Amino acid sequence: MQRHALREGWLKPQGVYGYWPAQSSGNDLLLYDPVSVEGGSLREIARFNFPRQLSADRRCLADYFAPVDSGLVDLVALQVVTVGQSATDRFDQLHTAGDYSEAYFTHGLAVQTAEAAAEYLHRHIRRELGLKSGQGKRYSWGYPAIPDLEQHSLVFDLLPAESQLGMSLTSAYQLVPEQSTAAIIVHHPEARYFNIGESRLEQLMKE
Repeated sequence: MQRHALREGWLKPQGVYGYWPAQSSGNDLLLYDPVSVEGGSLREIARFNFPRQLSADRRCLADYFAPVDSGLVDLVALQVVTVGQSATDRFDQLHTAGDYSEAYFTHGLAVQTAEAAAEYLHRHIRRELGLKSGQGKRYSWGYPAIPDLEQHSLVFDLLPAESQLGMSLTSAYQLVPEQSTAAIIVHHPEARYFNIGESRLEQLMKE
């Protein structure tokens, strides 16, 4: 299937990424215009809000960045990857034709390729930042640490996912094409993956 995908061109992994000056304020992560930092006057261009654990360490992703009152300006990386619309089109065509096995194999390969592309770009960012092995965690929206898919719109404002990758968002802020991911890279050496302490259903019921 990989050889067929290469020959026919229905898997086209691509990605965009960038770095922004950042600071935390409570549960919020503030991103600044890089030019404003160079000029000595911070201009906020985006703000991400993250939920905090209900118990345990009461962690929040914002905790891994230098706070506003520290006087330090930190750094955050964002990335978006996709395998392109052709994979979705092929799945739809096979499904419509009743070739369900091939359709679901196509879907599975596209999903795995999207994840591989995300990991590839993640490793590239870690190399550029000079991080040690195992340092630099990747968090995607829709998971417990950052459940709010609406924040995808902030990512699209910051990165050229539409103009360079041909991507878009649904009215529910899902990524299009489906086999795509967006993520924030947290470089703090103590960053780890964690649950908030409530299910995704409980989180959605609050929204």
